[in-house]
Amino acid sequence: MNIKKSAAILLISLSFFSVIPTVPAYATDTLQTTKHYSSKSRGLTLSREEFMLLAKLIHAEAKGESLAGQVAVGAVVLNRLKDPRFPKTIINVIYEKDQFSPVLNGSINQTPGEKALLAAELALNGMDPTNGCVFFYNPSTAESRWLDSMPVLIKIGRHVFC
Repeated sequence: MNIKKSAAILLISLSFFSVIPTVPAYATDTLQTTKHYSSKSRGLTLSREEFMLLAKLIHAEAKGESLAGQVAVGAVVLNRLKDPRFPKTIINVIYEKDQFSPVLNGSINQTPGEKALLAAELALNGMDPTNGCVFFYNPSTAESRWLDSMPVLIKIGRHVFC
């Protein structure tokens, strides 16, 4: 198992016990200079703009959730890239009509926190607590009920993943 994956598993394990890991300052400093984010495990390369958009969506959708919950939200977006029912770019997946409430209400424009940036990196590098899900929702806030008929594969925090 590579070191990044081991560290990610440790961080997710800690988040289940309410220990909130912090991202070292040097790690976020590289966000300012990195032009591309590559993942061998997912076979993807994202531009800085795409990576930041993913982190913004994670932040807006799951900012009160554990690291595992935030990684799961990011994984759903990335899983959609491989599913023929969805667009083939991060930008088009996130901005697809009526898919994500933060796009509709404007909260996607908030600056992502360190945990959302870490979650985006972990999801990009192959971590997927949902085991391949392409949908998620919060049953207590979702306005559309069509997802209620989908089989629930896992619940992480307040989100249900299908």
